[in-house]
Amino acid sequence: MEYDRWFEIADPREDDEEPWGFDAGELAFVAALQTRAASWCVPSAHSSVGRPEDESSLLVWVSLSDHEQPVSLGEWAVHFYGTHVRAGRVCDQLFNLDETSNRGFFHATGTVEELAERCADMFATVLSPGDGHTAA
Repeated sequence: MEYDRWFEIADPREDDEEPWGFDAGELAFVAALQTRAASWCVPSAHSSVGRPEDESSLLVWVSLSDHEQPVSLGEWAVHFYGTHVRAGRVCDQLFNLDETSNRGFFHATGTVEELAERCADMFATVLSPGDGHTAA
């Protein structure tokens, strides 16, 4: 079975939209996530990279679905701001986060590499429910 690449950056110009304009730190963050996720094999998940509607951050997210039925099981996202992230379960279509800590929300500061590692850990946890998926 062939899997999609994780956190691939689509060119918005293909849809006649403006380019993302990601800076070097944002691209390094995505590259670090891609490296960590390269071995993940989860057929019922999809990832994307973009910006939220207010364009305040780099936004990366994972959607998890039931591969046997067309049902969304949830979305988890990271808002990357260069030196800090806000991450957790998405609570609406604008990619706002459920900021309840017992639901996985966290805020962290650090280097690009440290933040990418922490966020990759969150995604791996979400994608590894113990039913045979490989995301760790």
